Amino acid sequence: MKHISAIIMGVALLPVVKGYAQEQAKDSTLNRTVVVENQYNPEVMDAFKVNVLPKVEEPAVAKQHIDYATSVRPLTTWSFSPMAPITSEQKQPDAPRGYIRGAYGSRNNTDLKASYLWDISRRDRLQFMGSLYGMYGSISSLVPDEGDWKSRFYRTDVSLDYKHDFQKVSLFLGGALTSQVFNYMPGMEKEVQNLYETTRQHYTLGEGYVGVASVEGKLPVEFSIQTGLRSFSRKYDIPYMRHGSENIFHTVGFISGALNDEQRVGVGLGMDNLAHDVEQKDYTLLRLNPYYTLENDDIRLRVGAHVDWQSANGSGIKAAPDVKVDYTFADAYTVYLHATGGTQLNDFRQLNEISPYWGQISQMRTSYTPADIQAGFKASPVPGLGFHLFGGYRITKDEIFQVPGVIEDSFPYCYSLLLQEKAKVGYGGAKVAYGYKDLFDFSVKGTYYSWNVKDEAKMLLYLKPQFVLEASARANVYDKFWISADYRYEGRAKAGELKKADAINNLSLSAGYEFFNRLNVFVRFDNVLNRYYITQAGYPSQGFNALAGVSFRF
Repeated sequence: MKHISAIIMGVALLPVVKGYAQEQAKDSTLNRTVVVENQYNPEVMDAFKVNVLPKVEEPAVAKQHIDYATSVRPLTTWSFSPMAPITSEQKQPDAPRGYIRGAYGSRNNTDLKASYLWDISRRDRLQFMGSLYGMYGSISSLVPDEGDWKSRFYRTDVSLDYKHDFQKVSLFLGGALTSQVFNYMPGMEKEVQNLYETTRQHYTLGEGYVGVASVEGKLPVEFSIQTGLRSFSRKYDIPYMRHGSENIFHTVGFISGALNDEQRVGVGLGMDNLAHDVEQKDYTLLRLNPYYTLENDDIRLRVGAHVDWQSANGSGIKAAPDVKVDYTFADAYTVYLHATGGTQLNDFRQLNEISPYWGQISQMRTSYTPADIQAGFKASPVPGLGFHLFGGYRITKDEIFQVPGVIEDSFPYCYSLLLQEKAKVGYGGAKVAYGYKDLFDFSVKGTYYSWNVKDEAKMLLYLKPQFVLEASARANVYDKFWISADYRYEGRAKAGELKKADAINNLSLSAGYEFFNRLNVFVRFDNVLNRYYITQAGYPSQGFNALAGVSFRF
């Protein structure tokens, strides 16, 4: 405890993307999936989610009814992604290939997006996506006597993807470019801010890739291999890290073959070669995942292992299980047991997903999970109604913890410090969801977490969740007029002697109307309760804000 506090005090006093093609499966009266596009949360600070929720796989139940994909958030790690579009309730099987959206709101919240999927020929497909989102306005500062903070955050993403189908294999290539500009919250002495240009920051992310994959059913084995270069550059210095870039030669792939109609064997591959021109070690992470699968009407079985090798920055060989058993009975009930694990690469991109305001004292090591054991029961006794009970236990070496700059009045500085420590967490909860045709649906989910770290590291739990409640509802009120509500409560864990962090308590309301099955006008009110708290990015929430706009499919 004293050691970690000393580290934080030392920092305080220091003088010194890719677009996704959406392809619809063929519809039928027996198996229909209605995809409802999730609502965009315009609170930019909350768009960056901390990697805190242990992954819980959702096993499939035998399909016997229409499966409404409403605003259900799977129990998985919070991943960063550009804003999801706000559109009308469903996508038709012959959904148009073009999409544009524009919205504007309080505090200059801005949401712009354009995408187009172009089938150049029977064998060639090109997809483009561009988006801009962010905000610029006053937010209540968490630093005493500082008044409101003039927050600014904007992110621009552009991507282009091309695919050509040969007779038996497909060639795909593409790239993406991201520009992320923002400013830090005040909280350091002016002399320190003058040494480091900490009032603003500019990240540039780039990616280019090329790959080949087998066409389904054309070869005795299926395979895919993709390789490319990823870059992440920081423009301005921050304490402990000068400006510079991280470049990664990123390769992923797999090969698998069928033993018969129910059994397959295969191996997955991932390799990242990291090179830096900042004060970071270069290293290589190689990940292999051999596996065997069996799937029929009653059972889904996967037996495999994760075997990972790293050359430096925590070098060595690490292994973890990859075993999953799902058993379905009476066509509507599933019990499952999963034992998984593996390593997570904590490169600059991953840290930026946790929080764009991150600071670090030393280079982040890969997070290694030797075991994540999960068990659960899932049922769908009547059409439209689903229940899920689950529980698990996870052990992670070098788990990432986020300690915001303002944890006490005596620690006002502008970075959200990332530290690592071994952590164990038990978790369990329940979820119920119901959907009635296209008229109404709702879901409620509660999850409890019990964290275990060594005594001197308990303060690191400051932003980890203890209890999370999520609820959502959506209804067609009249004709094409719909309304929805989303609620999230996240109580934080006790962090040693520190005062418990304020809980996330966010209610959002949305409404929209669709014209001509293509044009959608919408409005969204976020943080209706006007609560101020430290978000999962380690920065203050916006408070109440509103956004209105229009989207069009063509």
